[in-house]
Amino acid sequence: MPATLMIHRIYIPTVILVILMTGCSTKGQTISKPALPLSGSHHTSIGSDHPTEIPEDAVDHTGIDRVTISVTDNGFEDRVIMVSAGTTVVWKNNGRNLHNIRPSVDTRQPGWFTEIPAEILDNGGAGSITFEMVGDFPYYCSFHGTPTRGQHGRLIVIPNL
Repeated sequence: MPATLMIHRIYIPTVILVILMTGCSTKGQTISKPALPLSGSHHTSIGSDHPTEIPEDAVDHTGIDRVTISVTDNGFEDRVIMVSAGTTVVWKNNGRNLHNIRPSVDTRQPGWFTEIPAEILDNGGAGSITFEMVGDFPYYCSFHGTPTRGQHGRLIVIPNL
């Protein structure tokens, strides 16, 4: 067998093996996990029956089709938001702890959105709800808050203008 053919038989598989081994190494690299699926859109049917006063600290996201709220280990960013009817709100867990999104039991009425469970938000997961109806939707994380203290937020849905 010619020497060049023998070198190619040894050299090429070795190069391929080295490339594969270094390409699979995670040392010093940041591995991003694949995006987790959203929990799906849950359509709301009602909010509160009384007119809603919009607080000064509400962040205006009206006119946007999809809004993301960051779930941190201490709260929600942004904690109070205002959106237009038909907006999909996504809660993305950017914290290290387990979190859920639970409608406030103090003002909850039949037809409110269902809880986004911790399993959906685990390990950087995200869950979404589409708010079709106008209303005031306070919510909280039952692991780190109550309807009025700790990790709680508020979503105000206004009519499309």
